[in-house]
Amino acid sequence: MSVVRQKILIVDDSPMNLSVLEDSLANLNYELFFARSGESGLKVATEIRPDLVLLDIMMPQMDGFEVFQSLKNIKGLEGTPVIFLTALNDDETKLKAFKEGAVDYISKPFSTAEVVARVKTHLEISRLTNSLDFLLKMAAHEFIIPLSV
Repeated sequence: MSVVRQKILIVDDSPMNLSVLEDSLANLNYELFFARSGESGLKVATEIRPDLVLLDIMMPQMDGFEVFQSLKNIKGLEGTPVIFLTALNDDETKLKAFKEGAVDYISKPFSTAEVVARVKTHLEISRLTNSLDFLLKMAAHEFIIPLSV
């Protein structure tokens, strides 16, 4: 039986950050995808349907907040957990990220152990949430069908 690996999309304009994140997550049995711009990140996200996105905020042309808003407008990706990973460390930016719907916020320079721990946590939360949603839909279906007869 093959195990479906969870997909992580990393969007950052810095090749060095992409390399460090790849090294940190490569041995954890995730399927990793990379994009160096917001536009290419959206294209990759639409194609692969990631389970989680690590997203830089400060990027040229399209910043992370714009990418995040666009992700939320793509059918099937609106609930994808997004962790901002950025050099911006001010309270206003952090609050904006959470108000927009990010599940977490990691400041650069980051600890690879912290990134790994947060990625694992949010993928597990997402998996459990999806399982609960499925169970609730099945329970509602089983409850409603006898009533309609």
